[in-house]
Order: sequence, then structure tokens, then C-alpha cells
Amino acid sequence: MYTIDENSLSVKDFTLILNSDSEIEISEDLKNKIFLCSNLLKTHFEVLDKNMNTKNYKEFEGNGLLNEREVRGIILATIYTLANGRSGVSYETIEKLIDLFQNRETIKIPEFSLSTKLDTLTPNHYLLNYVKDIAPIERKLLIKSLAYIPGFICSYFEDLQLVKKLLTISLVLYFNYPYMDSYNLASSPHLPFIKLAENINLFFIAENKNKNRSIDPLIFSYVSYLYKLLDDLQELLNIQLNSSHHPFIFIPENNTFIKNSLLIPQKLYLLKTVENLILTVDKTFESFLTKIGSFEDKITIYNVFYSLKQCSNEILLTLKYKIKIYKKILAFILYEYAVKDKAQSLDQVLKSFMKEKNIKNYKELEPLLKDLLKTIEEKINELY
Repeated sequence: MYTIDENSLSVKDFTLILNSDSEIEISEDLKNKIFLCSNLLKTHFEVLDKNMNTKNYKEFEGNGLLNEREVRGIILATIYTLANGRSGVSYETIEKLIDLFQNRETIKIPEFSLSTKLDTLTPNHYLLNYVKDIAPIERKLLIKSLAYIPGFICSYFEDLQLVKKLLTISLVLYFNYPYMDSYNLASSPHLPFIKLAENINLFFIAENKNKNRSIDPLIFSYVSYLYKLLDDLQELLNIQLNSSHHPFIFIPENNTFIKNSLLIPQKLYLLKTVENLILTVDKTFESFLTKIGSFEDKITIYNVFYSLKQCSNEILLTLKYKIKIYKKILAFILYEYAVKDKAQSLDQVLKSFMKEKNIKNYKELEPLLKDLLKTIEEKINELY
């Protein structure tokens, strides 16, 4: 059981909840605040209703639907920010969303609803089709909520960490356990990356006895920046999960409410951070593949480069698309490496995994990347 309390949710907790069947509940203190804010909504109903004219949103055609994890991420973020963000929405309505989250009902939300550029129906419009008997004023509040944006991004945070870690492991393998020069590291100080360097150097000293090899400086700078951006994104998501993403903030202590002026700036800042992260991962892969572009399957490499270049101004949809591409590239890189004759410790872990799972091509490895990372983490010290 996970108890939702005021300002208590983190990306780590968010991921744990999504990965488990844990039930969620709202603390008694938070229930009281929800009740007080809901009473204020009723008191100021007429004024608020006039200030919430809804747009005539468009519905576009498209076959793609959000998967279960994406939908649950959106619902979880909506539940928490409604409860924690002084939204005015009643406890009864929040409880209905909790039931929806825990019952794992199949909820159909089109992918195009993630558009942040078009006046299309948002995920909330479709979500509300599964929640009955909500007051019209609460329905308007929920339609204008932007909590689905951090919720969707959080549903992919574990995948982003997976990409970072396996990309690091791939670099260590292909650059043959490179020595991380302390001078270069000092020019880009970042604690997780310093830990990476220390562990690689320990590996290096133990198994190579010299310092003639080093990682490519450009790739080093990209990966270092990637570590920083992913840490920044985690910190930003921690803040935004505990912020209001709803049109009004109710203040029962003063018997009043204010318009949420940070609604759009929060959204734009978060989207820009994700955009920069995607761009950095793309550049890292492009530079890496240029250095190791000796695979026999040139058509696959060409397709990979082409896929990396595909990017739209719809950041959430691009994130969903790029995560699939990143996993495919990593599966390809790691499989190609595993078929080579190497004898280092990490090489043997990779080879043993391939043999145990009877993996015959990179496509068979792709769905097992999470298991591969877990195996590596169990066998050796962290390299990232």
C-alpha cells in the first residue's frame, strides 16, 4: 500500500508504483485539505464556471493507442496532483480515478491526444469517458489539467535510465575499457559520471595495466551532458509531480483561490528539457556509430541513422518513438559485440547472457534489454 501524502511523490516512487500491483490511498491530512478545497470550489462555483469556457477541440483520425503503462502513468500523475495541488476536485472524484488505476481496466486513449501543438482532444477527454457521475465543473477542471504531461514522461523515465546505462556499457566495451582522463573529467564535473570514470579506471587498471586508450572526446562530452540532463529531468519531474497542473489553486486558509499562472510555463520548460535530452542521446548515438561503423549489415546502420534523424515538434510523441529506436540500436550494438571474440570480464557476462537466452540476432535481444542490464548489475560493479 502506498500512501499519498502532501508533497511526497518522487519519480522513484512513481516508477515503483507503476511496476507493482501496490494499492494507493490518500492520507487523512490530505483528505481534509481536499475536502476544504472542494468546499471552496462549491462556494465560488459561479465565478469559476464563467472563467472556464472550454475550447472546441478537434478530434483527429489515427489508429495508435497509448499502452497500459502510459495510461497508468497519466492517471497516477492526475490522481496525485489533484490530491496534492489544491485543485478543488472532490475526494469522491479522486477516489474514482484511484479505482480506475487499480482495476487496470482497458482504457483507449489515442496517441494523437499527446499533441501539444494542435487543438486536439487531450488524454483527459478520453479518460473521463471511463469516470461516471462527475460534476460538470469538475469535468471542466480535469479537461484543462496538464498533469498528463509529467505523468507520460515519468512512465518512460525507467527506459531513459536503461538507455543511459546500456549506452555507457556499450561505450566501455567498444572503446576497450577506456581510461577516463582526470583532466577531461574535471572539465565536466558531474557526480554520476565521476563514479563511472572511477569504476572504468578500476576495471582498466585491473585488466590492462596501461593508460594508452581513452574514450573519444566528443562522445565523452555528449555522454557527460546526457548524465547531467537526465539528473536534471529527474529533479524537474520530482518538482512537477508535487506541483499543481490545474487551472486554479484553492487556498482554504484565506477562503479564496488564485489562477495558476505557472500552468503553461511549467509545461513548456518540461517539454524543452525532454527535447534537449532527446537531441543529446541522438548525437551520442550518431557519434558512436560513426566510430564503430564496421558492421557487416550496412543497411541496418543506414536505417538507424535515418531513424535518429526523424523528429517532430511533438515532443511527447517523439519521446515515445525514439525510446523504441534507442532500444533497437542498443540491441544491435550489443549483439554485434557479443559475437566477437573477447575475454574481458564484462564481455563474458554479455556472452553468457546471450548463450543462456539462446539469442541468435539483435531482434531477439531487444525485448530482453532490461534483463540484460539486471544481469550485468548483479555480476559487476556499476559502470555508470
